[in-house]
Amino acid sequence: MFTGIIEEIGKLQSFRDQGGKRYLEIKCQKINKSLKVGDSVCCNGVCLTVTAFTGKQITLEVMHETLTKTTIRWWQYNEKINLERALPLSGRLDGHFVQGHVDTVAKLMGREQEGETLYLWFDLPAEYKDLVTQQGSIAVNGVSLTVAKLEERRFAVALISHTLQETNLAGITKYANLEFDILGKYIVRYLRNREKPVITTEWLREQGF
Repeated sequence: MFTGIIEEIGKLQSFRDQGGKRYLEIKCQKINKSLKVGDSVCCNGVCLTVTAFTGKQITLEVMHETLTKTTIRWWQYNEKINLERALPLSGRLDGHFVQGHVDTVAKLMGREQEGETLYLWFDLPAEYKDLVTQQGSIAVNGVSLTVAKLEERRFAVALISHTLQETNLAGITKYANLEFDILGKYIVRYLRNREKPVITTEWLREQGF
């Protein structure tokens, strides 16, 4: 579990494919001190496992399914990556509950500047529209944000100067990883799958027919 509060921006140093998986080497220094092999790190919103680390970089394992469902498949040398360690039980939840399980890759539709605030507009496919609500939480490239504007087929998040400085969101040109609020996903699933009544003579009588 993560919070969507980015601790460091790392840079992709290299990657290699082996045994159906991809191994990433990311240059970073802030999060390394308390890491151990097997720990989870959220990388641009994707929960990955640390397989090795030094004081200057970490190596992470990516499954094939994760490659096909996230922006990792497009990452190149020196790619800037938002990094966050897993939330300890004693930690403070400053953002919202982020699992590191990307729901979809969204296309950047445009930018809109209002004063000192930058709004990023993303495509919202019809199958996900029930998972986004005005002023609700959403994780974009692992960053906990609030849905500032919402339309039928797109939504916008507002980026203040601190967010622009401490994350890679300002550099998005095409796509971003999205994770919708886990609480909202459970509610929508329950409402969609709750048991429907079987219409029988007895049921009709109970309903007053």
